[in-house]
Amino acid sequence: MMLNLKNKKILIMGCGTIGDATAQILSEFGSKVVINDTNKLALDRTFLKLSGGNHRKVLFDVTQIDKIKNFMVDIVKFDNAKLDGLVYAVDKNLTASLMNTSLELLQDVMMVNFFAFIEVIKAFIGEEVYNPNSSIVAVSNYASLGADKGQIAYGASKAAMDNSMPAIAKEIYHKGIRINSIRPAIVQSDKQLSEREKELVAMMQTGPIDPKILAQQIAFLLSDASSGVYGRHFDVRGYLV
Repeated sequence: MMLNLKNKKILIMGCGTIGDATAQILSEFGSKVVINDTNKLALDRTFLKLSGGNHRKVLFDVTQIDKIKNFMVDIVKFDNAKLDGLVYAVDKNLTASLMNTSLELLQDVMMVNFFAFIEVIKAFIGEEVYNPNSSIVAVSNYASLGADKGQIAYGASKAAMDNSMPAIAKEIYHKGIRINSIRPAIVQSDKQLSEREKELVAMMQTGPIDPKILAQQIAFLLSDASSGVYGRHFDVRGYLV
């Protein structure tokens, strides 16, 4: 079944491995894609991979909390078209031992993975920003279920994201907006796996997750084919328990 995302205007925040693959898939489905990142090289690289036209790239740092609302409104004003979907794929993964997990590190990770996430959603649900029957997809991580050694800050930030979503879903339901997340384990990328990641991949028994598969799942959650799904987390982790 071909997902009906043609001419849907979707904002993808974060052009890492998953955001990059998602932008490509959505453009192939005919969506009008707006991509955002703090890294100009990553932004340009993803933009060149998009199919079709009418796409846009915007440099913006989500840690500028007080500018998030204006950022969202400007995206609408650019072509006078409201958003039909949002993918929050911004991700900050800093690892540290317990004794090296400083307050500054905790704040740094929480700011990107949770505090800014909440502010982005608050901006998205403004009447001047979204179209009815919109969908939000957050990119969480398996670490939220059981953080590994060194993932105190990262696991906590993703757990905070996950725990907030059922409450958010219940509150924005009346606006005609859905919110769900995907929660992958080890994702295939250009980076070399650590020894611990190799152990986790062995437990998954499926190999690292293909980001194109995750992108297709995100596309499904953005589409009307997933209507009726609210506040859910889709675990993608093979046989890892």
